[in-house]
Amino acid sequence: MPQAKTKKKPKYAAVLELPPLSYEEFTSLRDNIAVNGVLVPIVVDSDGPRRKIIDGNYRKQIADELGYDCPEIVQEGLDEDEKRTLARALNLARRQLNQEQKRELIADQLIETTERSNRWIGKSLGVHHATVAAVRADLESTGQIIQLERTVGQDGKHRPAAKKSPAVSRSTAERKARIEATTLICGDCRKDMKKITSKSIDAIICDPIYPEVSRRYGRITEKQWHELMRKVVAESRRVLKPKGSAVFIIQPNYERIGRMRLWLWEFVVWAAKEWNLVQDIWWWAIDAMPLAGAQRKWGLCRQSVKMCVWLGEPDCYRNQDAVLWTPSQATSAKHRADIALRTGPSGRTYRNSTIAKSADERGGTTPFNLLPVPTGGQPGGAEHHPAATPYDVAAWWCRYILPPQGVLLDPMCGSGTMLVAGLNHGASQVIGIDKEKKYLQTARRRIKNG
Repeated sequence: MPQAKTKKKPKYAAVLELPPLSYEEFTSLRDNIAVNGVLVPIVVDSDGPRRKIIDGNYRKQIADELGYDCPEIVQEGLDEDEKRTLARALNLARRQLNQEQKRELIADQLIETTERSNRWIGKSLGVHHATVAAVRADLESTGQIIQLERTVGQDGKHRPAAKKSPAVSRSTAERKARIEATTLICGDCRKDMKKITSKSIDAIICDPIYPEVSRRYGRITEKQWHELMRKVVAESRRVLKPKGSAVFIIQPNYERIGRMRLWLWEFVVWAAKEWNLVQDIWWWAIDAMPLAGAQRKWGLCRQSVKMCVWLGEPDCYRNQDAVLWTPSQATSAKHRADIALRTGPSGRTYRNSTIAKSADERGGTTPFNLLPVPTGGQPGGAEHHPAATPYDVAAWWCRYILPPQGVLLDPMCGSGTMLVAGLNHGASQVIGIDKEKKYLQTARRRIKNG
């Protein structure tokens, strides 16, 4: 008599990888299932031989381990994107995720459905649309998603993605003067910088493209990037005045998680030997969100700094008084009240009130070489460019290295943040070069209005 065929057990796989449960949460869930069984059915995408678990992966694992049946609810008719969206929504609603883990799930959804409006994503995930907007701004500022002009709402209609920043109130004469002080060049900076007169520029401030980063305006290899930047640096030295200097704002990136690319440090070492590194200064994006490497399974820190590679002669122009830090009123009051004579570790005596008095007389305290500037809440920003530099970073450098009535150059100007900051801080002329005509048009509009 022929034996009956044994029915094969279906194979299961999770729709997406979610933040892991803590040890306490996992233990509590296992103990509950051991006593009561699986009370909440898992959600799968089919009843076939291969099933994707939309919700309940840990419940299924524990049930299999204990030899218990695991009830299922089949959610058919969803495409892959819809399955992942449902998985995120169910986990955001049920699990005790911390703020960073919630932002990670929202960020994953934004990367997957960038074109969808904040309200659509918020409703799909069961979170407030303002939270989605904050995460979107972080992703745009770090170049992980592009800034869209329009997004698709819940009704399928396209609407403007964000409200435009209000224009600064300027007279017709002021706007005309700003345009007359601006030169915008559509082209390749390697060629167009050669047309600039030698020793005619006071300062160069630039946030260049990065290698091996996929963006809608082009991707460049590390080798191509080094070739580009060596030509830019050579032309920068030629066009700068003897006391002028150049700043290139650069962020390191990964080859893969746990293995950094070395192009930034290779460039810094080369530039320092070829020219001179005035000082290492870093911009710290204090509102940077945790990316993939910061997940518990990888255990890395969140990326939040960019190096401002400052090149020039050791005695290049800088105005420290223009970038002094102002101590808080509470700190100042404490210092003023503290008149006790103190002795430092070296044996030298001092009074805190004397230190505070010096800071008051100068108008502030000596700045650190770490600039704490958020990426969000900046004038313009990603509204105008998918990888925009925060205005406050541009303005700080303009105050620091651009002399009064100086000439500023940005060889990869994008939508003109550096140029706007230069004109707002006393430049007599600003020059911007970029390959993308649409960004130059935006730059012209921003310069005229702001």
